[in-house]
Amino acid sequence: MVSALIDFVDAGPGGTRLRAAFGTPRETLVARSADEVMPLLDAAHERSRDGAWCIGHVRYEAARAFDPALPTYERDGPLAWFAVYDAAEPWPALPAASHAPMQWTSALERAAFDERIARILQAIADGEVYQINLTAPLTSRFDGDALGLFDALHRAQPAAYAVYLDAGDEQLLSVSPELFFDWRDRRLLGRPMKGTAPRGATPEADRAAAEHLRASEKERAENLMIVDLIRNDV
Repeated sequence: MVSALIDFVDAGPGGTRLRAAFGTPRETLVARSADEVMPLLDAAHERSRDGAWCIGHVRYEAARAFDPALPTYERDGPLAWFAVYDAAEPWPALPAASHAPMQWTSALERAAFDERIARILQAIADGEVYQINLTAPLTSRFDGDALGLFDALHRAQPAAYAVYLDAGDEQLLSVSPELFFDWRDRRLLGRPMKGTAPRGATPEADRAAAEHLRASEKERAENLMIVDLIRNDV
């Protein structure tokens, strides 16, 4: 049984690639209300210091646990969920994915999207906010194996940070090119993507990309903004 997979480009010893699988957890930690989130994170931290592996997720709706003034939507299910494992295992052979193409539907219609964009632009112009990340969920029906779908997704999009997590009532599949933060040896590292560019195939391509970033007011502003936001959160 595989309940979790992680493939991180630089999370291993000395910044090496970490690619591991996990079987049945020895315990699960669940927070269903905002006042349970911080104790859960403390418990996960304590277990990881004792040598266990802790893999889980914290939802956006858990924001009130960190700042009670933040408004959030009510939702079913836990605000945070972590599985605790004694040891990592080698990456397994995964089942081939077999599913029909998925048709996605946005929960936010175009008129509502345009209205929210107008409100955001006005709030920025009024000096009420610095940045707002407007998102909306996409939904689709799926008939198949979640682990196989993760494998297909990861092969098609071999991002730097990939996770599969079976959290009981739901399975989470994530492939991300962006590192939010890495905390180890009393060092906290954030690596946002805004205002950056992928490495080129040659030194000349790297220099051209760097020059483009330096010359772009938009790219420089976005990089300054996201770095400032992450620093403020820290």
